[in-house]
Amino acid sequence: MRSLAGRTIAVALAFCVAGGIPAGSPAIASAGTFEVDACGPYTTTSGVFQHAAVFGIGTYVDCSATGVGLQVSAGPNTVPAGTAARWYTETPAGLTLVAVTIPTVYSYYLNFGGSPWGGGFWWPGGGYNTREGVYGWGTFLPSVSFFEFQVVCGSSTCDGAAYRATLTVSSIHLFVQETSVPSIVPTSPLYGETGWIRGNGWPVSFQTDDPSGVCHVQATVGSTVFQGDTTLDPNHTVWHQCSVTSFNQTINTTDYPDGPLTIGLEAYNAAGNWATPWSTVHVDNSPVVLNLSGPTDVPSTAGTQYITASATAGPSGVSGIGCTLDGAPYQWYPESTVQIPVSGLGVHQLTCYGANNAKDPSGNVATSQPQTWTLRIGEPTVMGIAFTRIADALRCRKVPERVTVPARWVTVRRRHKLVKVREPAHVKTVKVIRCHPRTTRKKVTVWRTVTHNGKPVRVKHTEWVRVVVPPHLVASTTRRLRHGQGATVDGWLGTANGTALAGQPVTVYSAPDNGQNEFVPVASAITGADGGWSASIGAGPSRLVEAVYGGSPILEPSMSGSVRLIVPARVELISASPRRVAWGGTVRIVGRLDGGYLPPGGALVRLRIGTGSAYTTYGVQEHVGGNGRFTTTYTFGAGLPSVYQSFWFQLASLPMGSYPYAPASSGRRYVLVGGHPAPTRSRR
Repeated sequence: MRSLAGRTIAVALAFCVAGGIPAGSPAIASAGTFEVDACGPYTTTSGVFQHAAVFGIGTYVDCSATGVGLQVSAGPNTVPAGTAARWYTETPAGLTLVAVTIPTVYSYYLNFGGSPWGGGFWWPGGGYNTREGVYGWGTFLPSVSFFEFQVVCGSSTCDGAAYRATLTVSSIHLFVQETSVPSIVPTSPLYGETGWIRGNGWPVSFQTDDPSGVCHVQATVGSTVFQGDTTLDPNHTVWHQCSVTSFNQTINTTDYPDGPLTIGLEAYNAAGNWATPWSTVHVDNSPVVLNLSGPTDVPSTAGTQYITASATAGPSGVSGIGCTLDGAPYQWYPESTVQIPVSGLGVHQLTCYGANNAKDPSGNVATSQPQTWTLRIGEPTVMGIAFTRIADALRCRKVPERVTVPARWVTVRRRHKLVKVREPAHVKTVKVIRCHPRTTRKKVTVWRTVTHNGKPVRVKHTEWVRVVVPPHLVASTTRRLRHGQGATVDGWLGTANGTALAGQPVTVYSAPDNGQNEFVPVASAITGADGGWSASIGAGPSRLVEAVYGGSPILEPSMSGSVRLIVPARVELISASPRRVAWGGTVRIVGRLDGGYLPPGGALVRLRIGTGSAYTTYGVQEHVGGNGRFTTTYTFGAGLPSVYQSFWFQLASLPMGSYPYAPASSGRRYVLVGGHPAPTRSRR
């Protein structure tokens, strides 16, 4: 029997090793076995055993270090047949007994010749009658739920005083088999979540229980194992040997890649059986991005405008877009791209955000940063610009006129005193301005009534009449100015349907007329009640002039066409020297182009030489740059010394597209030519 006990103990120890739990355990392990002890060196209690004493047969327990253990003993009394006392145990549901070992058994007057007492070990379907001389016992059991040892009267009567029957066991080791796994009840929504998740703080928790007790819990998330509570010292005196009942941890989904994520809830019981239900959730921590596109400034005549909102997200996809237009409540669009219609005069603001399908622990999906788009819808405007002048102005002149001055009292000084005297009425002549309009003759057709054959007849007649030409404004797009003269430009601002816009700011820009289109602001004005405006422009070169209206929240910007100021160049002939030269002599000519704006390649100037009204062009001076000053020479041909003739010189600028001045001529410088040339001195 000792060999049986040794084998059974070895089996039990194989199933009861405490410590860490390997990852990747199966969901249901094979049947496991654990040990329950009563008395003995490892426990000092009767454990799971209960006793049932009767009159004449007692039960006794002493599990101390010097105690006998568990005992059933007959007393000094007589009992009838069938009277029995016992120590017994019964397993809870889910547990069965598969082996028992008892290291030391003491059996006295049981199943012994002449003794009326019987006794031993019993289990459903089997038993063992003890006898003297058996000091250790053990056996395999056929998975039973009940086990006991007893002393029973086997005769008609049994006298305990004659035969003191006793059955004593020092300790009992029960080997219990459990085929079930711990129950696991998830208590957080993460396990079994069918949607997409994101963020930190997701709880992983569950409740667990088992007939033999749960000794360790843990959770495996992806490849990470989160350890839970562990019972390091199971209580081998009871069926429910471990006290772990729950698991609770939180995870951060950003620690894992987007996509499927496996979660295993794991519990380990005293029999060594694992329960590991697995679930798969889906993680999406990718940011949500929203972009807005569309027009920013359109006229109201363009009709309804559309601003496009487009969102992108990670693997969970876009759940929708929320938008608010001009502060209205947000509207939800369950699409990844949506076009928002915008209409009406004014500045409109659209704010949108995108959302995905991944929830955080509070149930909120991820959203993008709000994006704002501004669109101005304005009424079209018209800007006009021109140079205006009064045509057919009134003709005015001063004429003498006699007027009567009525009598009046005046204050005069007489003998150092002020006195009032009456000045009589008188007539005097004054100069007054009289204006009258211009007139012109015009041929008109009139109908007259004449008598013909005694009857009135209307006939057509043509005649000349003089009509008044009233002063009127004439607008032009070109104006010629003197060099250094400023100008006034006029314009009108209104809507496309002709409504004048009053009180609106207008900026006037100009650029030198050199093909560079380098416009700069030169003046500003405010429109009047009729939409008209006027601005003064200072002196400068030939220029292009434009007017710009910047618009308002409900009015579109507009720009006028270009008008042109034509300014002649200022060409100065500084000197022509000497003023008197012989035939064959050379005249040095110094000139200057005044006003700046010389192109990089220089301006072109030609020299005229004339006598009287006749002249010829001598040549062209190129590359007049810098400050505009230049020098050239002219050499006269041979002539009779006795003949003297006066010549004049004149400079004229040539038209150039890169030089913003109109052609102009300088004044004349005269040189008298005649006589012999001055002798030259020889050098020694």
